[in-house]
Amino acid sequence: MLQAALDSGDVKNVGEAYTDGWLPANAQRNMEQFLTANENKVDAVVASNDGTAGGVVAALDAQGLEGLVPVSGQDGDHAALNRVALGTQTVSVWKDARELGGAAGTLAVHLAGGIAMGDIPGAVVFNGGPKGVEMTSLFLKPVPITRGNLNLVIDAGWITQDQVCQGVPSGTVAVCD
Repeated sequence: MLQAALDSGDVKNVGEAYTDGWLPANAQRNMEQFLTANENKVDAVVASNDGTAGGVVAALDAQGLEGLVPVSGQDGDHAALNRVALGTQTVSVWKDARELGGAAGTLAVHLAGGIAMGDIPGAVVFNGGPKGVEMTSLFLKPVPITRGNLNLVIDAGWITQDQVCQGVPSGTVAVCD
């Protein structure tokens, strides 16, 4: 979806950088450079994970843009889920560890039983591995977590309501009231 928008010119990529160690401080420095190079004209940020999203949010905050520029991340880490509730991160993509663990266990049983990866129900081949290596994988559906469905991670026991809602003003997020 994003690639199609980039290809058509509807979306312009104004910066892309490797974030060494995926460290928030490195992501913050990268974002500061993008903001400077583009005179703070950045409409959205796609971060590789929630840690780097945290660094992006810190850079945006320093320029008075926190909560004004949509920021995505992934992993559903606790700090990110609180940023989602606060409105400083738009979305975190969550992969339920219970589903990941169940799928890994099922795969292990199939593989130990002599079933080839390609013969496991739901397995797909894709060309996205390191250096374009063809890989067979089982993909699980990630869940985008926004202010509107924070209850999913709370109800799953991934995080407490208190942790999600820390510092959130009353009346701004349904799950926090």
